[in-house]
Amino acid sequence: MSNYATNDDLMELVGTEIFDHGVEDFGDELAKATSDVKRYIEVHWFNQSQRSSYSQIYKSVGATFDDSLLTSSQWKHSTIYLAMYRYILPRLSPFRGDDSFTNKISFYKERYFEEIKEEMAVGVEYDSNADDVIQESEINRFNKTRVYR
Repeated sequence: MSNYATNDDLMELVGTEIFDHGVEDFGDELAKATSDVKRYIEVHWFNQSQRSSYSQIYKSVGATFDDSLLTSSQWKHSTIYLAMYRYILPRLSPFRGDDSFTNKISFYKERYFEEIKEEMAVGVEYDSNADDVIQESEINRFNKTRVYR
């Protein structure tokens, strides 16, 4: 499984100081975050779109979700933000008093949900025909149009 983000991506987005705490590699945390992001996309985009066999997404994507057809670069920031709040900062935090790590967890959690919702609103890039080229028809927007009460 390829990760959506690397240690270099983490340093670029968060800063090099994340590696100043005795940990040299966050590859495992980024792998877990990649898996979580893929699951989020499957549940909140693919499964939601499959509820209607008449939807455009159902017609263009098909009946089976294949996470290898997603464009990994689209989910890089989401993966980093999720890794930060769910895996990296809890690993670094002593959870004593008012440490800076626990203060940052809520910031990155909020940032993650903002980022992933924005990406889903822009459109999920899903290479339906597996030709490694994303056509306009392979950018799938999913909008809820039904009002729930």
